[in-house]
Amino acid sequence: MKYLLFILFLAAGNMHAVGLEFGADIGYFASKFTARAYPALTTLQTTYFTGPVYSGYGHLTIRFPHSTFGIGPTFAYSNPSSTETSATATSDEMIITRLGGDAKLQLETLEAIAPYIRFNLGKNSMTWNDRGTASTGSYLAASSAGGLFYSVLLGVQFPFSPEFALYAQGGYTETSGSALLTRSFSASGGAQTISAVSAADTSYSGWIFSAGGKLSF
Repeated sequence: MKYLLFILFLAAGNMHAVGLEFGADIGYFASKFTARAYPALTTLQTTYFTGPVYSGYGHLTIRFPHSTFGIGPTFAYSNPSSTETSATATSDEMIITRLGGDAKLQLETLEAIAPYIRFNLGKNSMTWNDRGTASTGSYLAASSAGGLFYSVLLGVQFPFSPEFALYAQGGYTETSGSALLTRSFSASGGAQTISAVSAADTSYSGWIFSAGGKLSF
């Protein structure tokens, strides 16, 4: 925190160096999801999800002679899915929402391209429907989980004017473990009772690749 205050103090004497930027992008999310397996919830299973991801951010920016530092909120939404052909033949659908903070350091030594690194940290929320078969027949489970997330992204920005630029980025993301919450569970068409799970072992990790545009003020 003291380093951030120091940067803001340096920029305060040169107010034209302080600005705002807003970006939005769409991309591809490939993740490995780990959660308890229905119906017993005594063992862990891994499912691979892929799908689109939509994200945006807003930054307070501070410009230096050869770089720009930005910090502010970020939001992301993804609805990946997975279909596995196995003995249990599961078909899963998931919704992921993420809200947190975002920091970006961008180098500006070249006119046509500006590389940068971004770091996200915040709150993660997951809801998913799990369809499959077990010894008792077919089942449908609706579940949710939370936890924290972080992302590290490397990207390049292509400026077209002082106010507008396009960018492309990619990187790694991961969540902390959290407890699985069963919202509903039915087997062979009938509602069933499932014991609560206290272990914080529901999580995912994966890769994000996206492209978008940003406006600067």
